[in-house]
Amino acid sequence: MDAFIEMLRKVLMFVALAMPGFFLVKSKLLKPEHSGVLSKILTTVAMLFFIMTSTVNNVSFSKNSLGTLGVSAIIGIGYTLILFFVSKPLTAFERPNLYDGELTEEVVLWNNKKRGMLRFSAIFSNNGFLGIPLAMAVLGENSPALAVLIIINIITNLAMLTLGDYVISGGKSKLNVKTILTNPVVLGFAIGVVLNLLKVKDVVPEVSMFTTHFSNLVTPLSMTILGMKMASVNLLKIFTSWKTYYASAIKLIVCPTLIIALLIAIKFAFGLDIIDKYMLLGVFMAFSMPTAGLASPLADKNKGDIENSVVYTLGTTIISIATIPILYMILCLII
Repeated sequence: MDAFIEMLRKVLMFVALAMPGFFLVKSKLLKPEHSGVLSKILTTVAMLFFIMTSTVNNVSFSKNSLGTLGVSAIIGIGYTLILFFVSKPLTAFERPNLYDGELTEEVVLWNNKKRGMLRFSAIFSNNGFLGIPLAMAVLGENSPALAVLIIINIITNLAMLTLGDYVISGGKSKLNVKTILTNPVVLGFAIGVVLNLLKVKDVVPEVSMFTTHFSNLVTPLSMTILGMKMASVNLLKIFTSWKTYYASAIKLIVCPTLIIALLIAIKFAFGLDIIDKYMLLGVFMAFSMPTAGLASPLADKNKGDIENSVVYTLGTTIISIATIPILYMILCLII
């Protein structure tokens, strides 16, 4: 019960951080579209420094830790690929609608985009903007679980820019290598690796202080943006759409439960010490988070299902207030 209360308090604190953005829009001091400016700062500056700082402080490249990083990468890739394929039949009910008895190419594409948004919502977690800060708050800033979470976050971001972009576009997007390589998360990780190996934190501590100031922007900015989006949608639709509950059940309960159960089974079946409590906690924090905030920007870019991108993101976030503490308590009892 202590684990449940601790996680619930932290989750509620994060949700409370969304209230300023909500009231700023409701009071008309800001417009909903102003969140785009904050999103740019968040994704291009704050997240880059956040990943950079986390890599320097929490990722070790010693011989012993390389195995953990490798296994974390395999888990992240395997989980994402399996869900990418499994989510297709799970969303098969999203079928084209007939207009005047005709099944036009435009109708098919639009329904593919609606189906793609539901698939995206079930696959991709907000393990960067929410997962890593929440893990730091609950597990501590020096927890070994953060290294696992950071590696999975890198993979999640790469997958969102490729597989995620593909499903949201209805299968029309193409791979853009430049976009992937210049992604702030990838750049932040690459720079962080270099700074880590050069021991810059010990030689020039001011560099670490500089990056920390910017990385501290991630949590308040991401939650402010979420609050602004909450103020711009009909909250009633979030709770009256059965698809929100469907996506939430897959994203927040079924998938994280199955991956943790599978890892525990593998650990005992093969005696793998590398799958320790820190890896399990890192994997849990990576995959039990609500739908990734990149859903709306990608939908906007691909002229996709923007309305449901907001509904699913906010819906899974609100429902996660209950699911994350409950599952975390169960996991703590097991490990």
